[in-house]
Amino acid sequence: MMNDRLLDIVCDALNDAELKSREIPNIDLYVDQIINLIAEKLKEGSQRYSERQLTKTMINNYSKDGLITPVKGKKYNKEQILQMLTIYTLKGTLSIGEIKRLLQGAYSVEGFDGDALKELYDKHIAIKEDNREYAKEALNGIVERNGLDVENDVDYIVTVCALVSLSAQLRNIAQTMIDEKFPEPEEPEEEEKDSEKAERKEEKKAEKAERKEEKKAEKAERKEDKETEKAEKKQKKEEKKNKDE
Repeated sequence: MMNDRLLDIVCDALNDAELKSREIPNIDLYVDQIINLIAEKLKEGSQRYSERQLTKTMINNYSKDGLITPVKGKKYNKEQILQMLTIYTLKGTLSIGEIKRLLQGAYSVEGFDGDALKELYDKHIAIKEDNREYAKEALNGIVERNGLDVENDVDYIVTVCALVSLSAQLRNIAQTMIDEKFPEPEEPEEEEKDSEKAERKEEKKAEKAERKEEKKAEKAERKEDKETEKAEKKQKKEEKKNKDE
């Protein structure tokens, strides 16, 4: 069984505070307001989590990567904040690409909207809270089934390795489920790539030739204008001369 010291470590490690959807205001917020809202919530958990704050750079990167729906102006609505929080809770395990496929998969479901995302997020957070107890039971099961003595330094290290192994296996399952249901977009065939490249090259060549013709026409027009102007001046000069005579 876990000793008191290990139990304290486990409780501290699992003591992360999650912002509930009902705690998000039903008004649009600026980035700084969102960051402060999440930071205040993190303070309710262990110190280790209060230091892992959401930042402006992270939010900007989420937007650039297309994980957050386009922003109108400088404020984010509740749906976009829920998108940020969903990404934030998953990014410790999944890559940004995998999270993007997962969210795009959700939004590809007919009728999926902001309310559906709120329901998804609430279920995710509720299950995550239950998983805290499962995590304790899993650790205790590893210790008991394998006859490990966490007071012993070697067994303590073995326990850590076992947890890492379990975490990796669960992550692999999640990643495989994503790959199965929401596979990565296929790369264009080599021939298709070459065709697109050749097409772009021809377009650039045509654009260059068009610009060249335009410049040539402009030059000819300017020359003609100068010649006309010169002829007009000559004519005026001759008219003046004839008048004087």
